[in-house]
Amino acid sequence: MLKAIKKEPVIPWYWERFDLFAGLSPEARDEVMNATERREYRRGSMVFRANDPASRIYMLEEGRVKIFHLSGQGEITVFWFCVPGDLFGAGGISGAEEQSVNAQVQERAVIRSLSRGEFERLLHLHPQLAINVIRQVSGRLRLACDAVADKTGRRAEAHLARVLMRLARNWGESREGEIRFHVRITHQELAYLVGSCRQTVNRVLNQFARQGVIRFEQRTLIVCRPDTLAEYMED
Repeated sequence: MLKAIKKEPVIPWYWERFDLFAGLSPEARDEVMNATERREYRRGSMVFRANDPASRIYMLEEGRVKIFHLSGQGEITVFWFCVPGDLFGAGGISGAEEQSVNAQVQERAVIRSLSRGEFERLLHLHPQLAINVIRQVSGRLRLACDAVADKTGRRAEAHLARVLMRLARNWGESREGEIRFHVRITHQELAYLVGSCRQTVNRVLNQFARQGVIRFEQRTLIVCRPDTLAEYMED
């Protein structure tokens, strides 16, 4: 009898870390950075709110920024957490008049920004930069589509496993077969990302911990068995 071949989970390309300057010369990178204004933000500060004018584009240099929607009933939907190197401010990138989401600093942050006009000038001047921006915007759109599909068509274990694996690709450091998150995330933040209640997320995290798939060390999440966690993604 032939032995069944175990199928490896497919990791989507848009889960990988994004490099805005991939393929650009050091001179082009310097030109882009020199066109930006640098500002420090305290934890909890709002970078922009939904319906604010979308006249600037932002790039995170240090810290972490939450991109989220707040409904009229007070329900929060988190789309993603920006980490250093991420471009954000989709309203300005797309040419919209107003921002459609909120951006809030989760820990002390250094953010660079530039006007929409200057941003468009640089895109015309450096086609590779434009290609990189298209790639990032396309990836964000795929993440949004996945969030809707996962919320309606996957069990909580599979949905949370996908979120953890995606964050591990962006925030994780591999060491001796484990992946240690270098960014702390709370159970409530995971619940916002999953689109579920905190109680459900706590239950699944405890299940994963009992099975030795994950563990916490002083609030730092460690994926002990990435292969097993990846198997849950397909449930």
